[in-house]
Amino acid sequence: MAATERRGHERSASAEFNRVDRAVQIQNATERLRSEMLNYVTNRFEEFTSEIKKAAKMPLINEIVQQPVVLPSELASISKVTNEKISQTIASQQSIDIKRSSSAFPTKSFRMRSSILTELLEVSHIRSIRQIFISILVLLVLQVAMTDLFETGSVDFRFDVIRWNFSNLSTCLRLWFILFTLTCTVVYYCFHFWAYKRLSLIPIVSSLSPDTEAPKKKTTSLMIFDGFWLTAYCLYIGVFLYFPVHFILEENYPIVTRMIVLVEQVRFLMKSHAFVRENAPNAILYGKIYSQQIKVEDVEDKVNDSPKEETNGIIPHTPCPEFSKFLYFLFAPTLIYRDSYPRTSSVRWNFVISHLIQFAATNLFAYYLFYRFCLPVFRHFNSEHVTVKIFVLSILNCTLPGALLLFCAFYGFLHCWLNAFAEMLRFADRQFYSDWWTATSWSSYYRTWNIVVHDWLYTYVYRDCHKLLGVKYRLVSMYAVIFLSACVHEYIISLTFGYFYPILFVQFAVLGFISMLILPQRTQNYAFNVFIWASLFVGLGMQMCLYSIEWYARQNCPRYVNGPLDYFVPRSLFCRDSDVIKSSIPNNILHNHHDL
Repeated sequence: MAATERRGHERSASAEFNRVDRAVQIQNATERLRSEMLNYVTNRFEEFTSEIKKAAKMPLINEIVQQPVVLPSELASISKVTNEKISQTIASQQSIDIKRSSSAFPTKSFRMRSSILTELLEVSHIRSIRQIFISILVLLVLQVAMTDLFETGSVDFRFDVIRWNFSNLSTCLRLWFILFTLTCTVVYYCFHFWAYKRLSLIPIVSSLSPDTEAPKKKTTSLMIFDGFWLTAYCLYIGVFLYFPVHFILEENYPIVTRMIVLVEQVRFLMKSHAFVRENAPNAILYGKIYSQQIKVEDVEDKVNDSPKEETNGIIPHTPCPEFSKFLYFLFAPTLIYRDSYPRTSSVRWNFVISHLIQFAATNLFAYYLFYRFCLPVFRHFNSEHVTVKIFVLSILNCTLPGALLLFCAFYGFLHCWLNAFAEMLRFADRQFYSDWWTATSWSSYYRTWNIVVHDWLYTYVYRDCHKLLGVKYRLVSMYAVIFLSACVHEYIISLTFGYFYPILFVQFAVLGFISMLILPQRTQNYAFNVFIWASLFVGLGMQMCLYSIEWYARQNCPRYVNGPLDYFVPRSLFCRDSDVIKSSIPNNILHNHHDL
């Protein structure tokens, strides 16, 4: 048997050597043919040039060198023409540089593409890694369950926390419907009224005499009209921020339903701003065309010559798009408004159901992690948790659950949830994230972790700040993006938990920005990738530890200060053993040792 295998290997090796030998022979023959053809062409060209020289009786090379080529007057004219051409070349190059500098901000282009994990999971090796990861999670759950079964005789896993968090789901859905209705009616129809009404206030150039006062009056009325609606838009944003927050605090919503309302509130605001920001320049441009201040031909030339960021490369044919486009945009998994997006031909309902099931499974596992690895550690908080030893050990013990929660949030929401909605809406561009796991710098991680939000921040915050402040203040524009993102994250976290404890804000807006300035932006060193992962795990562990400690301190410890100031003063820093009280969570939700 061994001899047969050896002969088989020898035959395959000989076949491989024969194949390589034939390839070498073909390559040598090709090289010989090429050299022979070059020699033949060179000889024929030399014979042709010698015959031409004899027929023309050209002088010798020495005579050509001794004779002047051009006269001084001709040389001056040639130099003049050359200088003009050089100046024209420089001017054209400068215009090209100006165009390049003005178009330094690429616009978001939507095209048909799948998510990275969707493509990677087509490979059997990557799919095996996912299956290994799932099996590890299953074994982890079984290990904890069997430990409880042998020690206490029952499995310590109940759904009380889930029932409490979704106890007022119907009220939460009604509030969401109110937010959706306000966005549809107030934002769209007010913008529609503004875009069409301002056409009657624009002075028509061709129908009025230049010396009349009517155009000036109409211009003043138009400025007042635009300023009024800009102020109304800012007031709407303030009202839209205030009333949902007042409602969820007045009704004392649970944690999950609070987060749902707040995330949807921020999403509707971002969608509204994207719609207004994209269509307001088009409405103004349409008004100029309508009043014949500019011609369509000039606009077409400007669109062809200038970058597409000002008009999106499209001449507006109406001051306001149809309501159906705005309605589709409200549900589409993107925050950048376009009148149309690439669409798939059909809906794969098996794909939708599969991703929704995976989304539910990741949420259930995240709940299991929190219930088994966070509640037992922090629910009996007292002053001992403030010591350095227990504090450091608590952070290190929370790194693994924090990392698993990070993976659950990424895979469950950014991959499963957004892909399911994109498939139901036939939205073809599925690049909701990029390869953030290979990031070697914080700036690369911020750009690739959540592309949906990053595109909105880049398009409507960074680019606008860069235009207003200029190139010299690029760092200010970059920090404006980071600061706004950190404020919104802290806004959601603070109102969700019911206290202001800016751990995420400090990590995001301070430490993250400093590390972005210190660490290299473009590097392929794997050590920086290890640093990013270690920083993520430690940061998530610190967030879980500190937020959990403060939450249970507010359940078990009395107030240190009274009034609204209690919202901003960490109660965990002033809690003592003698001050520990019974949890204020309702007994019908969490009882015995399962108090939240």
